[in-house]
Amino acid sequence: MSAAALIVYLLVALLAGLLAERLVGAGLPGGWLGTVLAALLGIWLMLGVLHFAVPSDLDVAGVPLLTTIIGAAIIIVIWVLLARALRGSRLRT
Repeated sequence: MSAAALIVYLLVALLAGLLAERLVGAGLPGGWLGTVLAALLGIWLMLGVLHFAVPSDLDVAGVPLLTTIIGAAIIIVIWVLLARALRGSRLRT
């Protein structure tokens, strides 16, 4: 992986993480660092594990932008919704 690709991954992770947090109206534990790490996990799952790519995706420094944004946002949304569900179940007991 080149330095340019790493920078693009980090910027996309930050942007997608912030957008996903705004979408669900809650933040992840760890602030921005937690958000970026969760987004990087989503990017890795989409590209490295699932090998999913959006057809005719915009490619910057070898990084498919739309695919990485979707992967990051999905993981963050799932993480926040699970945290809400777990927090709610602890309050009811």
